[in-house]
Amino acid sequence: MTEARVVPVKPDFPAEDIAEVLAAVRTGLETGQLTQGAQVEAFEAEMAACTGARHAVAVASGTAALVCGLRALAGEAGGEVLVPANSFYSTAAAPLLAGLRVRLTDVDAATLAPGVRELEQAVTDATTGVLIVHMGGIVTPDVQDIADWCARRGLWLFEDCAHAHGSRLDGRHAGTFGAAGAFSFFATKVITSAEGGMVTTDDDELARLVRLYRNLGKPEPWRSIHTVLGENARMSELHAAVGRTQLRRLDAFLAVRDRLARRYTDGLAGMRGVRPLLPGHSPASWYKYVVVLDPGVNRQRLRERMRDAGVQLGGEIYEMPLDAQPVFEGRFPPGEHPVAADLCARHICLPLHTRMSDDDTDTVLRALDKALAEEDVTLPPRH
Repeated sequence: MTEARVVPVKPDFPAEDIAEVLAAVRTGLETGQLTQGAQVEAFEAEMAACTGARHAVAVASGTAALVCGLRALAGEAGGEVLVPANSFYSTAAAPLLAGLRVRLTDVDAATLAPGVRELEQAVTDATTGVLIVHMGGIVTPDVQDIADWCARRGLWLFEDCAHAHGSRLDGRHAGTFGAAGAFSFFATKVITSAEGGMVTTDDDELARLVRLYRNLGKPEPWRSIHTVLGENARMSELHAAVGRTQLRRLDAFLAVRDRLARRYTDGLAGMRGVRPLLPGHSPASWYKYVVVLDPGVNRQRLRERMRDAGVQLGGEIYEMPLDAQPVFEGRFPPGEHPVAADLCARHICLPLHTRMSDDDTDTVLRALDKALAEEDVTLPPRH
C-alpha cells in the first residue's frame, strides 16, 4: 500500500506552545491543582470572549457538553428533541442519556442541515427542543429562521458546534443563535485540548445548571453535597492548558483553512463527477471540505484509488444515517430520511488542516480528478 503523502488531519502545535503547555503541566503536578483551577477558568473566559457569549462552561468532552447542556435545558420535563438524521452518534445519544426522546429529521441537500420545512414535517406535540448541527463548520444559512421558528413554537434551540470553532454567519459566532451551543475539543477538531468540550450561553441560570451537572450535582464544587443527578464531566487543568494555546491560534488557523478551501473550490470548478458543498460560504472553520459525488461513483473504490495516489481521505460526516447505526436499531424507523441517507452515501471529505501546503491541495485535486476519470460509469461534465 502506498504511504499517504497527504493525510486528512494533523494537529498543529508550534514549539513555543508545547513549551507553554509543558510548563503548565509541571505547575499542576507540583501544586496538585489538576482540575477546575486557574487554567480552566481562563479557558472559559477566553472562549466566552471568542464566541461573544456571556458564559462558556468547560467540560470533559463534546458529548459531555451536549449531555450537560440538554439536562440544563430540559430539566425533569423530558420530552422530545428533533435531531438531524445525518449527524454523529453523540448528537442522538446525548438526548437519550439526558432522559429525552429523539425524533430524527431529514435535511436540505444544499446545507447538510434541516431547514424549517424539514422541522415542520418532523415536529410533534411532544417536541420540546431542536438540536441543530453546523456540519463541517458551515453555519447553516437557515439558522436564524430556525431560531425564529423555535421561538414561535415555544421550543428551545441547542447548537451542536463540534465542527464550528470560529464559524460565523452575519457576524455572529456559532453557538450564539440558540439557547446554548456545545463545542468539542477532540484531537481531530479545528482546535484541540486532546479531550474536552465547552457549553456557551447567555443565560445565567443555564450556565449555573451546566456547572452543576458537570460536577456530580454539587452546588459547592469541593463539598460532597449533591442536589441533582449530575456526572463527572469536569475538564482537567492539563487539558485546559492545551486548549488555551490552541484558542490563541484560532484566527491564524482559520486563515490557512480558508485559503486551502478556496483553492479546493477553484480546482473543483468544471471537474466532472463531483460538487462542493457551500463553497462560497465564509467565514467558516472548514473543519471538513465536503464534496458530493455524482450518482454511480463508487466511493470505496475512489478512496482506494486516491490512497494509491498518496492521498488519504478523512472520515465522512457521516457515512450512514443515525437510523442505520446498530446501536439505534429498533429505535428509529429506517428509510424515513431519504435526503440524509443519500448524502451520507455520496460524499467524501478532502484533507484539510493547517500543516497542508498549496502543493498538497493540488496533489489532492489531481488524485481526485484521476480517480473520477477511472470510474466505469459515464459522468456528465460540470460547468
